[in-house]
Amino acid sequence: MTVGQKLFEETGKISGLKVVKVHPLEGLTTEMTFMSDIRGVGKYPSGKNLASGTITKYSHGIIDGSWQGTLTTEIGEEFMWWSHEKSRVVKGGKIKGLNITTGFTNSQELSWMNNLIIVIDLAGSVLSDEFSAIGYEWIC
Repeated sequence: MTVGQKLFEETGKISGLKVVKVHPLEGLTTEMTFMSDIRGVGKYPSGKNLASGTITKYSHGIIDGSWQGTLTTEIGEEFMWWSHEKSRVVKGGKIKGLNITTGFTNSQELSWMNNLIIVIDLAGSVLSDEFSAIGYEWIC
């Protein structure tokens, strides 16, 4: 895997949480909603992100998640995306993980984003509703 240029920095906060299932072997499954600010690098647009998804945290600390959302740029363009997360709870309740994201837009100006595969380096904590992330282009 080759990671290319940095695309954005993200800071966000979980705005909604619903426990869907608790199981001693299958883990804790929750539905989450979050909002975040995206600070684009280079031609990647800055804007506001609104998303939701379902994650399962297993007893051994692995987290598996599926997300979907939309980035609304500062000029009102939209990039709709979906993502798959693999994370782990590490020392001190910190969460470190990786998301693979793709998406689409009908914007002519942002049409180059329709071919992106984005690798997102994620950091959070089980003790906080805030998170941060850095997105990179994945070079195939």
